[in-house]
Amino acid sequence: MLKNLQYSILLLVTVFLANNTLYATPLKMLSLDFTRELTENGETEHIAGTLHYDLKSSRVVVEVTKPLKQIMIVKGKILEIYYPEQKQAFRFISEGPIPLPFIESILQATQAEYGLTALMGYTLDKHEVVDKVLYTYWKPPEKDRETLGPVILGMREDRLISAEVKNPAGYIVARTLYKEHKEIGNNYIPMQVTASTYNEKSEVIRHEKILYSNPQANVKPINPIFNFTIPASVAVKEMKW
Repeated sequence: MLKNLQYSILLLVTVFLANNTLYATPLKMLSLDFTRELTENGETEHIAGTLHYDLKSSRVVVEVTKPLKQIMIVKGKILEIYYPEQKQAFRFISEGPIPLPFIESILQATQAEYGLTALMGYTLDKHEVVDKVLYTYWKPPEKDRETLGPVILGMREDRLISAEVKNPAGYIVARTLYKEHKEIGNNYIPMQVTASTYNEKSEVIRHEKILYSNPQANVKPINPIFNFTIPASVAVKEMKW
């Protein structure tokens, strides 16, 4: 169960990054079905379910249907996970925003510059256009440069198409690609996201592919899952990160 829990947390935070082009426009609520394939340490896991996001409250609810049923809720620094069949629940309290696989600063995608400035103090270093793609280069605050490296974002026609994270030595530690954007109102949502994490030898140590489908925005009446809470009768095991 804990293994599936780990994979589900990675799913959740990757979804944030996958949708960080949404929040400059007046979308209020968004739901997406997803399938996710994660390969790590020679093993492959498949996860499927539905993501629900309330933009106003920055509250996310993820319903996982495979390989086992679970409901995850994230808001601010708290992540709750509930297993309805086992009647088990966990609450993770983080000192900072719930972390992304690549860099914590991108979690609050509703912030300008994808949260790099507001959350982590990143500043724009330079930009360039190559083959109609705008690349922006972001450097971490000076006090964190021993632990954090630069971030490079790629944009084409108002669509985020790539994100690359390097370590302080300048080596790539993670790369994400966003494809098959679908327009919903004035928003472009990537329907396919692939992400790779690298070790110090530039070898891929984790690779994942997420496919989204059935996007629904501002649907009424509101899906009850947006207001889901863990039943009061279930004991919640609380842990701090």
